[in-house]
Amino acid sequence: MKKIGAIGVLLLALAACNTPPLGFMGTEPTRVTIDDSVFDVRIKDGQAHALRLNKEFAPNISFVAGRAATAITQVSGCAIVSGSLAGDPIFITADLDCASTDLETPT
Repeated sequence: MKKIGAIGVLLLALAACNTPPLGFMGTEPTRVTIDDSVFDVRIKDGQAHALRLNKEFAPNISFVAGRAATAITQVSGCAIVSGSLAGDPIFITADLDCASTDLETPT
């Protein structure tokens, strides 16, 4: 019985690895590779969510955030609202300005 419980916990943990936050449920991700980072990017209602999927040794948020911003602008075709990029080396969110023609990615 303990073995079945342990397998169930393991399966739940694996299923949660690429689960979007509640606000992005129902949106399909677009997989993007930027340099050495692989992201699943989801866009919904003027917001973006980038989830880094690959392993990186001691990832630095400043490097990962720049790569995530590039992935988000490639997928959305929109500029990122200045100061809205937030998160950690795995999970990055941003507000989008799709009316802007300036697609520079903030760093």
